[in-house]
Amino acid sequence: MLRNRALSIAFFWLLAACCAVAIGGCSGIGGGSERSPAEESQAGEEANRAEEATLHKEEATEVAQDREELSVIESKTREEEAETTAKKTEAAAKARAKKREKAAERAVKRKEKEADAKRLAAEEKAKSQTKTTTGQSTPTAPAKPGTETTKKTTNPPPAVTVPSGSG
Repeated sequence: MLRNRALSIAFFWLLAACCAVAIGGCSGIGGGSERSPAEESQAGEEANRAEEATLHKEEATEVAQDREELSVIESKTREEEAETTAKKTEAAAKARAKKREKAAERAVKRKEKEADAKRLAAEEKAKSQTKTTTGQSTPTAPAKPGTETTKKTTNPPPAVTVPSGSG
């Protein structure tokens, strides 16, 4: 951009110099009508105004192009930022989903272990109840010689029926 501006300025001064040489050289040469110095200065001013107008238009065109390029760059930047944000959001969502899945799996395993523990406890309870009801008991330690162990069995109390008498 700076290079273009420098070239525009150099072109302007080169054109101004050429016009000045042409105006100065043409006024002294030839048999045509001679201009007065006031007309020459007026023509020079008009030429300068025309050159300035041309330069102003070129600068306005450059500014418009620069704005358009800047707009394109900014839109690309916004688009890239939006894509990055979307990727981060997606990655965070995936991480949360994976975390929830693992928590659910752990909960299922914990529940399975609890269910197995309850089932085993129930089986043990059922085994112990059947052993006590059948009257079988398993010794936990071997009996020492000289020590007597007595087995105690619990018998249900006898059923007594009382006659109802009217007598």
